[in-house]
Amino acid sequence: MESIATLQYYARELHRRLTHYAEKRRHGYRRAGSLERAADRILSMRAERGLESGGHFHGVWPRDLCFAAPGLVAAGYDDVVADTAAALLAELSASDVFYTDFHPGYSAATPAEGVDTVPAVVLALAAAGRLGEHADAVVELVARHRERFVENGLVTGSGSSWWDSAAAPRETYNTAMWLAAVETLESRGLETAGADSSRIRDGLETLWNGRYFDERRRSAVLACDANVVPLYFGLVGDDRARSIADALERLETPTGLCMRERSFGVGEVHPFFVLHRDYHYHIWPWNSLMYANGLERYGFEERARREVERIERVMAPYGTFLEVLTLEGEPYVKRGYASAEEFTVAAALWREFADRPR
Repeated sequence: MESIATLQYYARELHRRLTHYAEKRRHGYRRAGSLERAADRILSMRAERGLESGGHFHGVWPRDLCFAAPGLVAAGYDDVVADTAAALLAELSASDVFYTDFHPGYSAATPAEGVDTVPAVVLALAAAGRLGEHADAVVELVARHRERFVENGLVTGSGSSWWDSAAAPRETYNTAMWLAAVETLESRGLETAGADSSRIRDGLETLWNGRYFDERRRSAVLACDANVVPLYFGLVGDDRARSIADALERLETPTGLCMRERSFGVGEVHPFFVLHRDYHYHIWPWNSLMYANGLERYGFEERARREVERIERVMAPYGTFLEVLTLEGEPYVKRGYASAEEFTVAAALWREFADRPR
């Protein structure tokens, strides 16, 4: 049974989403300005307000902070990233709950505890160059994460993550995040509370189907969460990166990278998300920008540039960074949900790509 705090969270969330949906149905998204100016404005504004996720998402999501951190650091906001991550770390250390959504007045764990929360905080602190300062608190949380979610190197425990609407655990994405965090700790000579990257790699290997990573055990659906993240963090060798890139090319559309080769079915999502279960089938600009950064990491410069140009082309009329677009390149406004705008992680990933040395 859901706790009272969780039910209260969903009540607030439903009201917030429906209010935003009604506003966007009435007024739309049109605004003037270049994406470069939008990125500067969004990152500056978020730095002043604690790096909340943006748009109608008023809290800080560790996963968004993690993926936004390199771009924010490139824009000169490393201290803000470090302070925000440290504040999340302190709240997690004082609680037995791995929250997914941190607000000034409350924090929430929805639909279940955050299985990517600890890895994301570790990676955000590392991006800001402040991981060593918090080594004791980090190792305690890493130990708790390992105990709660990890089995034989594979992150199998139930919890919410990037794909928080999915009913089944996102095992490959969760394991990739865990591997990236543990390898980061090891590379800096920091304690890992018994976590061993080689064992995690062995677990991740069980999800490789010869062409790409399955989204989870017993599901070979081609999904971005399972494959873009390993590219972005450089978790695979060159041959495997090429195989993943070739597989994901099937999901490329004229408006950006489609998130999944098919929509979730009714029974595959948390009940709260059933009306917009195709939300994860469309185009997430920040996913496309992660993909582009990952492609460029492995030397696929032309394909990376092409993906960024697709996203820039469809977002240019709006002059802002949107959370999710339809396959036709329009803001996702359907079934009671409307795409967030001025989305922090999308602006930061665009900045990361723009600032990459070439």
